[in-house]
Amino acid sequence: MDGYAVKTSDLVVMKKLYDGMDEKERGNFRIDFVLDGKVFAGDSNTARISSIDKSSSNGGYPTAVYVTTGAAVPNEYDAVIPVEDTKEAETGQIMCIIDDKIASVLATTKPWTWIRPIGCDIAAGSIVLSKGEKIQPVHMALLAQCGVNQISVKYLPKVGILSTGNELLTTNNKDQCQGGKIPDANRPLLLSQLATYGNCKPHDLGIVSDDVSIEMISDKLQNVLWNDGIDVIISTGGISMGEKDNMEQVFVEGMGGQIHFGRMEMKPGKPTTFITIDKESSDGTIWRKLVFALPGNPVSASVCTELLVRPCLDLLHHGVDVSEVVNSLDEQVFIRCAVDNATVHCELMATLTTDVKLDKGRPEYHRVSLERAPCPHDKLYYSYQATTTGVQRSSRVLSLRNADGLMMLPRGGKLGCGKDVAKTGEAYPVLLYQSSSYSMRSGTRFEESMHRRMIKKEIEPSEKMHLGIVVCTSENEEANGRVNKVRTILMDSLGKEENVKLVDTVVCDVDASYDMIAQRLNEAVCGMNNANAIFVVVLGKSGQESNQLPFRTGLDVSHALRQMTTKHADALAMRLRKAASSEDTLAALFENVVGLVRNASSVLIACSDRGLGKTGSVVRSSLNHLVAMLKN
Repeated sequence: MDGYAVKTSDLVVMKKLYDGMDEKERGNFRIDFVLDGKVFAGDSNTARISSIDKSSSNGGYPTAVYVTTGAAVPNEYDAVIPVEDTKEAETGQIMCIIDDKIASVLATTKPWTWIRPIGCDIAAGSIVLSKGEKIQPVHMALLAQCGVNQISVKYLPKVGILSTGNELLTTNNKDQCQGGKIPDANRPLLLSQLATYGNCKPHDLGIVSDDVSIEMISDKLQNVLWNDGIDVIISTGGISMGEKDNMEQVFVEGMGGQIHFGRMEMKPGKPTTFITIDKESSDGTIWRKLVFALPGNPVSASVCTELLVRPCLDLLHHGVDVSEVVNSLDEQVFIRCAVDNATVHCELMATLTTDVKLDKGRPEYHRVSLERAPCPHDKLYYSYQATTTGVQRSSRVLSLRNADGLMMLPRGGKLGCGKDVAKTGEAYPVLLYQSSSYSMRSGTRFEESMHRRMIKKEIEPSEKMHLGIVVCTSENEEANGRVNKVRTILMDSLGKEENVKLVDTVVCDVDASYDMIAQRLNEAVCGMNNANAIFVVVLGKSGQESNQLPFRTGLDVSHALRQMTTKHADALAMRLRKAASSEDTLAALFENVVGLVRNASSVLIACSDRGLGKTGSVVRSSLNHLVAMLKN
């Protein structure tokens, strides 16, 4: 801030005089300062300019120093008045506050006004860059501010990309693509994909023919690993069950690798195999190399690289927090800890814009494009709609074009989620391609992700919300009209009949003791046999007291329901409370409850009728995720 450094002790004296004046006296009041010098950015805080006439007395006036933005303020001064609130006399030795600014300057100028104390931006002991954190542009600025010229960084692992198959050509010349030959799309795809991650150095290992002996391929790759310094090999093709699929033999028999898994229950990517190859050095150190043997179809290779290789490479940088497994020597416990704490893709829930047939053999990572759409009943909130990118053949690279993420669809049929089609309007988790959380220290951990929960237990998203409503009131004689209003608001905000099937509505008289309220609520909730979502809505006072909420009744209802529910979702309950109170401040008096009831078969949401439309909108955008989270 360009302005004049002053002493607030002088302003305190001026303010006492000013406050004791009448309007006429204030109109003639003037605050003058004698200029004691100028300090520019880069000067020491004792700098003065020679043009100031030091021989003249200040005549008892307070002093001020002109300072520019970024200048060091002289030690005896403790506030700055902005230059736009002041004017200088023609002589240049007197500064005064503009008449119509005097009142505001005296009222608002306190010690440290417009002054940044040394260390206020980065306190001593602050962490500006953590171990394992990917260096971003902001870190470069922080390191420069802290005077750090050198830091230790981790070596970027070298990842080699190898294609296999007699049919592959290194050229895309259409004249050569004859007689069963095709261009190799895998290497340019994966080399480019890996280059965007920023956590490795991709290297082209070329193509090996199916007719080359296992020994020759093994020798080539051994040299690549131990002489050329490749840390991770990604091979595509030759890993399935065909007569010439020999890459497993190459890695295991020819190179002494150990298979950790050799088939995956996912589409695409079923043949994916993960192998480690160890070598002991002369000093006894064990060096380990990683191998991801991926399917030969380009879409399978790309999706598996995104889902498996990318988190693994990121984990190599962050390492594994062994504090959780320090008392265990079990390798599987260590691996589980590493996997659970791996940083994975950002996720969101999106609704399908078309029906999608489910695979009856495996869960599928379906390529989708996303479009953000405002919620129809509340434009401040939005949801995402997912559109399939078309035919999902693992050879069809076009299905990757315009894909924003991978929608996780459950296995279909009787052995899966029990249905054959994911219907239009149903919501499923989507792993985002570009907006991944790899650079965020607070990114999603696999253990907490929707991805993990869906893998652990195939969740059947309901085709519709089967809604039960319990209306709590102490005014039964006037309740009917208001009950209908509650029903209408909830149905509208939750998506009407396209998304919601109303199962039942019950009026619960809460003009009773706490024990009786708890008993009546239990009977009402347990009677909602076909509902998977139960709203308990407490009505406020009607008539002349319509601006009041029955506070004690609300507390009794909330307390009783909290005793009935399990696995409380308190964060969502607070979100509902804030949303409702943004429409009606009285809603903040009600303690919302969200949890499971009826042996974890239904989600219960307790709220007041204040801001009910806002409450429904939030629940609509969160319910499928909530059900998945609570039932885990």
